[in-house]
Amino acid sequence: TSSSVSRPVKPAPINLQQTLKGRIIGYICSTRCSSFTEEAMKSHVATGKILGIHSVVVEEKYRNFGVASAMIQDYLSAMERLNSKEGILKVKMDKIVLIAKKNLLAFYIKNGFRAMGLSSIVHGKEQWFELERKLPTDEDANKHKCFLLDSFADVAKEGSGNPAGVVLLDKSPGGDVGEVTTNSSFDDEELDDIMDDADDNAPAPVISPRGVEWMAAVAKEFNQSETAFIWPLPSEASTASPAAYAIRYYTRSGMEVDLCGHATLASAAVLLGTKQVDGNNVTFYAKNDKLQAELIVSPPSPPSSTTAASSSNNNSNASRIAMDFPWKNVSLIPAGGEDHKAVLNMLSNAFFGTSIKAEVESDLRAKFCAFFNPKDQSHTLFSQHILGIGTTDVKEDLFIELTEEGFDLLDGIKVDYSALSEWLGYSRGVIICCVAGKDSPEAENGSKRPGCKPTVDFRSRFFGPKVGIDEDPVTGSAHCSLGPYFGTKLGKKVVIGKQESERGGLVECILKKEEGRVCIVGTAVMTISGMLSMPI
Repeated sequence: TSSSVSRPVKPAPINLQQTLKGRIIGYICSTRCSSFTEEAMKSHVATGKILGIHSVVVEEKYRNFGVASAMIQDYLSAMERLNSKEGILKVKMDKIVLIAKKNLLAFYIKNGFRAMGLSSIVHGKEQWFELERKLPTDEDANKHKCFLLDSFADVAKEGSGNPAGVVLLDKSPGGDVGEVTTNSSFDDEELDDIMDDADDNAPAPVISPRGVEWMAAVAKEFNQSETAFIWPLPSEASTASPAAYAIRYYTRSGMEVDLCGHATLASAAVLLGTKQVDGNNVTFYAKNDKLQAELIVSPPSPPSSTTAASSSNNNSNASRIAMDFPWKNVSLIPAGGEDHKAVLNMLSNAFFGTSIKAEVESDLRAKFCAFFNPKDQSHTLFSQHILGIGTTDVKEDLFIELTEEGFDLLDGIKVDYSALSEWLGYSRGVIICCVAGKDSPEAENGSKRPGCKPTVDFRSRFFGPKVGIDEDPVTGSAHCSLGPYFGTKLGKKVVIGKQESERGGLVECILKKEEGRVCIVGTAVMTISGMLSMPI
């Protein structure tokens, strides 16, 4: 961490031997000043509106390990806290400034500073450049648009889909992503060199520790399965390029996750459905992924609650979004093998012998007991409803295809979720699914004639006890395998699935086998919008 911060006019004495622990390997020193000139920076003015950084120093053997970046981010976070309403500074600061040689411009840009151009300050024969970073005001820190949306919803059914929170920020909670100002003194070639250097040689922007803490706290407050935080990134070179936004995901427990399909859908609906950005496309940059999303301007005819493709025609708060995801295959487990038997035993333990909801009829109870007959050690009765057991790519999910009768028998059963974690052959969740039969109330025997309502092709449920989810309302990422599996089985390039949790939801899958991609299409319905009053 930095060894100096701007202090009040009359700071209390500090005993460094008692305060500091370990060995100092780097430091940042600065003074407050009234103007950004060499003369003004020679002395400290406690009421100065500008904080001038004089030195960022790291011991030589610790360089190129990210120490300087970590130090700067910690320092910036500390300065923002000091400068906040709750901070100790009586006179607030407007910005932080420094000068740097050209070879270090990329480093400071990546750490949140803006290059303003050549400096009038001269040290030696080399040119120096001015950089600055504005400090957020209390007003900025307290105003953030926030939303709650139901992703993959059926607009004909209130309270369907998977809820997700979305917080729209003006910039990273750790500060602006660095950029060179358009009115700087650099020519086009110099700008390209600087930004190429920033892209290739400097570390990626780091969110300050306070920013991480803040997002985790907000996610806990929202108390949704996931809350997404989005903020704009610098414009890409071509004006025709989609808007670019950073995106981060946090669970209700405050834990960050790398990727979340329904929160991405909700975020795209916020930006595209409410015209926060121009055009109908947006690119999200998650921690490890680049995600494309598109607003579907002309959705299909509005379906009833028993059909699939939810539309926004009759709901002004609904947006239909298409997202590009990877194709995932299902590898079947040979019947009769040890893994096959282990999965059957796990399912029997999870679904047999538990209480059945009062509204389930006695004949269904009888069918259920026959379906999961514990005395039938050969699993003959059980197996007659199982058409396939497998795992998805890298054994992420366990994949169970049942007959439609077998799938319906699970309705109303209280599941022992802990039992579903018994088999060690998968890492995330259990997908239980079936083809939607022609006589199923969830599908229509219609054609693809204009105006006809599309049909549901398959039905599914998703359990994720290994990742802290008993049953997920709608799981967009599970359709990376569900779509290809049933598309291949049914000989279709477009299939529609209904996830039959208590809330339920609808997912359309457009299959691009040659590209190894699945276009996941769903509707997000905005239920709440407002302002978040939790200062960073």
